[in-house]
Amino acid sequence: MKKFCTCIFYIFLCSCILTACGEPESNAASSVKAIYDLYILGDTTGISSLGMSDSEIKTAQTDYDNSLKATIRSNFSASGQKIDDETLDELCAARKEALSKLKASAEVTSESEGKATVILHTTYFDESKLDQDAFYSAREAANQSGLATIEEQQVFLMNTYTQNLIAAYKDVTPSKDTNDVTVDCVIQDNSWVPVDMSEFGSDLALAITGPAHASDTSGE
Repeated sequence: MKKFCTCIFYIFLCSCILTACGEPESNAASSVKAIYDLYILGDTTGISSLGMSDSEIKTAQTDYDNSLKATIRSNFSASGQKIDDETLDELCAARKEALSKLKASAEVTSESEGKATVILHTTYFDESKLDQDAFYSAREAANQSGLATIEEQQVFLMNTYTQNLIAAYKDVTPSKDTNDVTVDCVIQDNSWVPVDMSEFGSDLALAITGPAHASDTSGE
């Protein structure tokens, strides 16, 4: 991992409460897949059908976007650099474009007395390698730039790194195989929801960003 600025992205899942009317979805996999579609693909169809209102969806997406941007700003700040709003928006948009290329399926493996276990199968891309390559290429360019001061070199490095990363996201090709995420669900307000949204978010973040994490998403 590059030494100058570690720009690692995480999934921030809000604790959204689905409020479906009547009986809960017969298949808990529908809820898990709907949450995946919302946060990973930007597709609101599934979550809407499960009872989440347009305003709740907008709030969830806004919270996610703000959390991601805050993380990126923090990483840049930790390295003594700033990222302007336009570049930040471009970077986030490029990452969303990369995520939208992913695919997933979900299946219920067990269900009993208001509890269910779902396994989500998702394709991924190696975000760590993508990030490293963007940085190392930028560092090489900075070393050859001939800039007079360290400050100038650092600004050049960060600008080049960011543009490299944006281009890399836009050029992402997802894996052909999948990583698995095991999700324990319960019925809450007439809908199936993950028992621990934070844990699900953490496991999902690992699953979509690299092959090395497949064994880390068992939920155990």
